Amino acid sequence: MGKFLEADALDVDDDSVEDVDVEFLSVDRIVDKIRACEQALGYTFFDKRLIKTALTHSSSTADKRLDNERLEFFGDAVLDLVVREFLFHNYPDRQEGDLTEAKSSVVCRSSLAKAAKRMDLTAYLFLGRGIGKKRAVPDSLLADAYEAIVAAIYLDGGYQPVKNFILMTLGDAIPAAIDQTNSVNFKSALQRLLQQERRPLPQYRILGSSGPEHSRVFEVAVFVEGAEAGRGRGSSKKAAEQEAARRALAAIAPAGSL
Repeated sequence: MGKFLEADALDVDDDSVEDVDVEFLSVDRIVDKIRACEQALGYTFFDKRLIKTALTHSSSTADKRLDNERLEFFGDAVLDLVVREFLFHNYPDRQEGDLTEAKSSVVCRSSLAKAAKRMDLTAYLFLGRGIGKKRAVPDSLLADAYEAIVAAIYLDGGYQPVKNFILMTLGDAIPAAIDQTNSVNFKSALQRLLQQERRPLPQYRILGSSGPEHSRVFEVAVFVEGAEAGRGRGSSKKAAEQEAARRALAAIAPAGSL
């Protein structure tokens, strides 16, 4: 159970809202808001100051020690670790390229904002009047608050509680992200790009293989106009070629063109 909330424990004072366009909230109102948020999160904080800080946007306080930006910075790393660990252990047949792509999709701004909206996180945030009056809170702000909450849970309860929270709120996005890695044929995409630019077709070369007979790992390089454009490894020659093509595309394709 969490520590009993008192005004001193929440760092609530008149100085924290000096020169900030924020609606004053009584300590009782803040306590109610935090308790409702804990119910939505499925986690009760021992140190209520952590969740109060995680919910506090910089527009609502002049004291930078009381907003959620430092927690957001830390939460980004915790989130990254949890999702990477889950992908690593649950998708042993996927290569590094697929796992990286899936991880990026799961922890992107829109994904975190959707998770925040499902929890109705906007209702619990402490915002300045200017932002609070907007019809919709920006996705970037919601994503930042989600990361701040991740950090707060980790600092309050450790790794297992934050892992449970992340998988509860983002777990459904992981299989979908993994499935998406199958939707792009990188060899075909690379070939189309080169044809559009009237350049010669890519050439693939097997560089070698390693590992026992039942678990071979192949290494392939793809060459464009005689120069190596990408290199990949995989449990089959085709998988290695796909990874090499993906890396080549990442190096030569314009951002957002795929």
